[in-house]
Amino acid sequence: MARTLILGAGFGGIAAAVELERLLGDEHEVVLVDRNEHFSMGLRKLWELVGHATIADGSRSRDTLRERGIRVVRDEIGAIDPGARAATVGGETIEADHLLVALGAVSRPDLVEGLAEHGHDVWSTAGVPGAARALADFENGRILVLIAGAPYPCPPAPFECVMHVDEHLRARGIRGRAELFVATVQPMLMPNAGAEGSAWMAEQLTARDIGFHVGSKLERVGPGVVALADSELGFDLLLAVPPHRAPEVVRQSGLTAESGWIAVDPGAFTTEHAGVFAIGDVTQIRLANGLPLPKAGVIAELEGMRVAAAIAAQLRGGPEPPAFDGSAACYIEMGPSSAARVDAEFYATPAPLVSIVEPDAANAAEKRRFETERLERWFGG
Repeated sequence: MARTLILGAGFGGIAAAVELERLLGDEHEVVLVDRNEHFSMGLRKLWELVGHATIADGSRSRDTLRERGIRVVRDEIGAIDPGARAATVGGETIEADHLLVALGAVSRPDLVEGLAEHGHDVWSTAGVPGAARALADFENGRILVLIAGAPYPCPPAPFECVMHVDEHLRARGIRGRAELFVATVQPMLMPNAGAEGSAWMAEQLTARDIGFHVGSKLERVGPGVVALADSELGFDLLLAVPPHRAPEVVRQSGLTAESGWIAVDPGAFTTEHAGVFAIGDVTQIRLANGLPLPKAGVIAELEGMRVAAAIAAQLRGGPEPPAFDGSAACYIEMGPSSAARVDAEFYATPAPLVSIVEPDAANAAEKRRFETERLERWFGG
């Protein structure tokens, strides 16, 4: 029996595993490896930060996937051997006919001096409870949302974060005692949305009296201050998007390119090793304008589905599925009851084509359905 080994059970890994099981059933073994039992979507972090919902309520046990016939292995990955299409997991070597690396990006606040000591990492699940307590205790002063490195997962989310905080402070009746500010090391607010998308976001922030600063090199973080190359920004509460890197086990495997991420074919997600694929945040795909394809769960899901279809076609002798065309859509929450929709053709030339549908309650409901539908599809009702 042929076997596919999937390393990482996030958006892309789970989508690929479930689709492979659907397409091939008992004639194929799917092994899904992740060290953590529970899966939850990143959107839950911001909801828990401001008290709208909890991460736990949106979590599902990956062990449930065993009921589908997927072999779930919960242990540490000690090494990856792409040449042999194998990995060492908990001391055991697992070999496969196809290997899919979907291990995501790791939050690394340690890469910025003082960031871990003086800021709250809201891109890490472990950092959310402390940030939520700090926000609940906040009474007055400046709250700074800092994008300390790029690329990072979910490019619009820092702006969702600051707008959720804005709504939260208004609901508490203390918005007038707070200054909200966003700072990013990137040259514009949302590079993947281009100049027009960044200008649109600037309008949204300005309308809410939220300040912003772009394009300065970050040097260090100290008590109550972020030191940039050209200025300093004070804060009373720092919510941080740290730099992100590929997991160390991936870097040690030799799969990463000079960029530090895995280079893949943009339509098929193949690597330079036969039978080895990589998807999601652990990869980097350069677009026509030189920017990377955004790291986002919805994109990882589409990539995982395409890889599953390709593996099934190879095993059954069918035609190659259509290449991924870079089209995707996501929602930007403007608070608890309103969201904009971003539609993008990222592979367009000479630059991605991005359009934004103005915020309304229907888009907010669609974002909630996005989570519900996938949790039911993957884990059952």
